[in-house]
Amino acid sequence: MTRRLTDDDGGRFDRALRANAEQVAAGLACQEESWSAGFTRRRMLQGVGMAGVAALASQLVTTKVAYAAGPGGTRNTVIVVFLRGGADGLRMLVPQAAGLGHHYLSSLRPTLVQADADIRTLPGTSGWGVNKGFDALLPLYRTGELAFVPAVSVAGVTRSHFQAQQFLERGGTSAATGWLDRTLAALGPGTTFRAMAEGGVAPTSLAGPQPDLSMNSLSDFTFPGWDGVKDASITAIRSLYRGIDSPLAQDVQTTLSAIAVAERANKSAGAKNGAVYPTGNFASSLSDLATLLRAEVGVEVATVDVGGWDTHTDEAGDLDALTASASAALAAFMTDLGPTRRKRVTVVVMTEFGRRVQTNASNGTDHGTGSMMFLLGGGLARSGVYGKWNALSANALRDGDVAPTNNAFDVLGEVVQKRLSVGSLASIFPGHAFHPLNLARTT
Repeated sequence: MTRRLTDDDGGRFDRALRANAEQVAAGLACQEESWSAGFTRRRMLQGVGMAGVAALASQLVTTKVAYAAGPGGTRNTVIVVFLRGGADGLRMLVPQAAGLGHHYLSSLRPTLVQADADIRTLPGTSGWGVNKGFDALLPLYRTGELAFVPAVSVAGVTRSHFQAQQFLERGGTSAATGWLDRTLAALGPGTTFRAMAEGGVAPTSLAGPQPDLSMNSLSDFTFPGWDGVKDASITAIRSLYRGIDSPLAQDVQTTLSAIAVAERANKSAGAKNGAVYPTGNFASSLSDLATLLRAEVGVEVATVDVGGWDTHTDEAGDLDALTASASAALAAFMTDLGPTRRKRVTVVVMTEFGRRVQTNASNGTDHGTGSMMFLLGGGLARSGVYGKWNALSANALRDGDVAPTNNAFDVLGEVVQKRLSVGSLASIFPGHAFHPLNLARTT
């Protein structure tokens, strides 16, 4: 049996809806008043009356404080650039002197060892030179802001791209988290922008419970929709999820706050100090990072991936072009930051493995072992070539590869320990006996 609704029923329903709406509006107004002097943890908890939102409150506080006054801690930033594909260190950092094994190298790869005119000798070393593609970065060598490490690898890395990258980015462990995530855990709370992954997808090094932001482009990191409805939509969504104790609500509020900070930072986007970036995604990513670093939003670690370094065929032209392009982008980034801001920035460039010493039949090189890392920025002790090197010879190679004499975890560990004041490395690289190369300065 059903009953037809009367006008009285409709009136009661309408009055009930209005009363409920007024109650919600009053509650929101109360929250607005209690938060009007700024977000603090106490006000946030008082406003919603639930302890479960502590994480959300903390995240909002740190973001707001960071943008207004800068982050705490060292205020330094470590950026890890990963050259995906296994870059050939022997054509980038060249053992140019006979005492380093240049003659033996030339005998195994006659088409890949450059003429002296195409090698830039590094002053103050025992005979090292670099690919002419580094020309854009060499002014940093003269100011003590560029260093190299040859023959780098880690025991356990194989010639598989996937395995080697995973092994390095997890810090050599079987744990599900990455070494940068564990670094963030050791550092303690930070801002919403403390960990940035340029390229859309966070690398394995950032895998884990610590929050990080991934973006393809700073200009696209914005709330969708046209200007006419954008502000109203943000207000509606923020109100809808406010005070709700759930992971989704936390993500929504954190994302909206991050978007607001990114939009403010983006207003000052554009190369500064006469920097000229080349075209390409790598340069765009570095330009975005420079904008965020100048805005002082509290970036502690950042990652940028660059693909295309797997040179099985016609290596000389491809690798030289890649080196020149990457160097031009990095040089523009450092210029963009300016001499004062870049004193707090250290860039570590690494790859998953080196190439075999002998060329293959396609004028390229196949997967090897010992590779090369280089670092730039204001956190270095001095310019130079660091670490141990065994002069190339038949006896010095390991199964046809450059034998690793320097450990990638030693380089990464020293940088985060000295530049970020991370303390013990025991939880970041578990089981690794740390031997610093003394290439970084303590903050």
